[in-house]
Amino acid sequence: MKSHILSIALAAAALLSAPLCLAQEPQEPDIDKIITAQLDNLTKTFDLDEVQVFFVDSILQANYHGMMDENDRVRKTGATNTDTYQAIADKWMDINDKALERVFTKEQWAKYMKSGYGKEKKRRDKRIAERGY
Repeated sequence: MKSHILSIALAAAALLSAPLCLAQEPQEPDIDKIITAQLDNLTKTFDLDEVQVFFVDSILQANYHGMMDENDRVRKTGATNTDTYQAIADKWMDINDKALERVFTKEQWAKYMKSGYGKEKKRRDKRIAERGY
């Protein structure tokens, strides 16, 4: 009986708090945390040396901040079409891939292309080709 009452109380609390959660504005992602996590993952996965880590960090900083700035400019125009934002992300991630390819060794790049990063790159390349850029 106590567990049944507790379940009802928890369900009621969840229902009452749901409007409060929905009323909050969406949070901007913490781009610096995303960049740090991405850099850590690339460093570990592809065994980057110190010079490569420096260049990859610079690439990620420039491109992620550039993408966020472009998203902000487009958002201020009132654009809501998700295809617009997808095109922006594809553009900046393509720039990212091209820069990473120059920093990575041939072996690292081959491993990159076999990983989830490479699979996403192939999907992105297909979307870019379909858009005709």
